[in-house]
Amino acid sequence: MTGHEVRPARARDLPLLGLDDHPGGAGFVVVAGDPPTGHVRVDLVDGHAHVERLVVAVDLDGSIARALLRSVCERLAARGHGQLTASPYAGAEAATYAALGFTEIPGDEPVARHLAELREQPGRVLVRRTLRTHRTTDELTAFLPTLDAAPREVGTLRAVVRRPAVGQREVLQVGQLDVADGLVGDSWAGRGSRRTPDGSAHPDMQLNVMSHRLVEFLAQDPDREALAGDQIFLDLDLSHDHLPVWSELHIGGPEGAVIVVTDQPHHGCGKFIARFGKDAMTFVNGPEGRPRRLRGLCAKVVRPGLVRPGDEVVVVRPSADGGA
Repeated sequence: MTGHEVRPARARDLPLLGLDDHPGGAGFVVVAGDPPTGHVRVDLVDGHAHVERLVVAVDLDGSIARALLRSVCERLAARGHGQLTASPYAGAEAATYAALGFTEIPGDEPVARHLAELREQPGRVLVRRTLRTHRTTDELTAFLPTLDAAPREVGTLRAVVRRPAVGQREVLQVGQLDVADGLVGDSWAGRGSRRTPDGSAHPDMQLNVMSHRLVEFLAQDPDREALAGDQIFLDLDLSHDHLPVWSELHIGGPEGAVIVVTDQPHHGCGKFIARFGKDAMTFVNGPEGRPRRLRGLCAKVVRPGLVRPGDEVVVVRPSADGGA
């Protein structure tokens, strides 16, 4: 095998690479050559792909490094990832990435926490390569009539997604909503919040609710919809005009669960950019997106119960005196 032929790492390769273990489900390693003349390790942090290590023994023209990175990009694109990031040293190493279509992430663009820490390391630059074409601002604008046609009084629960740990998603056929725990089995309580004095989980942010029409449009693949990070996806008009704060959503009939829309904003973060693009992040938080709550809303459970995709969702708005 030549030094340019790339393959997945085997267990016997790891000691030669200085790796004690294989990232397994949290990432992967590919190597060039047999025995390896170079390797690249990709870590998946909360579903986000990042080049943790790129090492090549002798690579005078950079061809082995480029072959490794090309292979990694192909594997990730096939898995549905939207982008790959890296933090090479400025200069020759960064030029290798630039030759393969990586561009520097602007310093004022919000990124996930682990990438923000890498951005602060001296001598390094934070770069990314887009692996999947994201929706553009023009496409999102043209899609507004479809979003605005969503039901306003009686909608439908389209998906329930549990997040048992950071970076993990479980699409449920049946979800259990609980007044104390939110979505049972979800990691909401352990994640904490910057909006509480002691950093504990915010009681009015148990659930993140998003328009299924929008996430379906952004994801372009059913397997990528859960990457939005929300737990409840509805076919329902979520706008401020039609779903004011403290509105109740009755899910699954008169004896079903009830959640209430809270006053906590939900604007998204750098992870949303990584998965669906900067245009999408700007649009959902812009003059068209915020009134419509396109990034979604926060809610809490006020009556427990089981919920299932396909359940009817009835809106009960608050009365003038503050009651539902």
